[in-house]
Amino acid sequence: MKSILLYHNIAPTLSPFGGVVSPSTFRRHIRYIKNLRLKFLSPEEFFKNSNGILLTFDDGFEELYKYAFPILQDEKVCALVFVVSGYAGKKNDWDITLGKSFTHLPWKKIREMHRYGIAVGSHSHLHPDYTRVSKELVKEDLWKSYDKVSEEIGESVKYFSYPFGRAGEKEWEMTRKAGFKRAFTSIPVQSNNPYYLGRWGVYTIDNTYTLSLKIGSNRSLRGLERWKCLSINWVSNGTGVLKS
Repeated sequence: MKSILLYHNIAPTLSPFGGVVSPSTFRRHIRYIKNLRLKFLSPEEFFKNSNGILLTFDDGFEELYKYAFPILQDEKVCALVFVVSGYAGKKNDWDITLGKSFTHLPWKKIREMHRYGIAVGSHSHLHPDYTRVSKELVKEDLWKSYDKVSEEIGESVKYFSYPFGRAGEKEWEMTRKAGFKRAFTSIPVQSNNPYYLGRWGVYTIDNTYTLSLKIGSNRSLRGLERWKCLSINWVSNGTGVLKS
């Protein structure tokens, strides 16, 4: 079994769009997967093995440091965090918050997590919907984010997560030219394209049963779970429409 999981935020609060998972639920998910004898792998290990789980987080909110990071340390689990380089330490004004905003991790905390062994990737510089802005703006955003993340973590950043999970062939090619080695979408597509790797989103409504569908230990209703993830992502694309 092999799967890439996508979380957005870990916190003891609720979000209007269901992207927050409580710390207790997150720990339950971690232990459930470990009890199945599945290993959490670093990105480098994941792409060399035929089995294992790659744990990823989009947006890089500050709650990850307070709630997820201690759990990852306790459980000895590695992960990949995608940060929005132009919003480090700032509120998520790129999003539609409906009165519930979050603050992005500052670089000091990102570097601390990275020193522990958490891989750091880019989730763009300003979080625009790449399919709704000009090619020139996409290129500028990619290069700014690549340079900033690389500078802050002290090494060349390898991994990229498309804002809102949206990208086509033009965006794939620009991401490659910017210097990234692999790029991820936020839907569970089955693709061998290293610049359009699928992930299974994990949301407030998920439990260990739906998690079993995402990781492939239970395939009975996996098609319906895939449809659910696609539907949630489709709704989230409304943010990109309104903001652009």
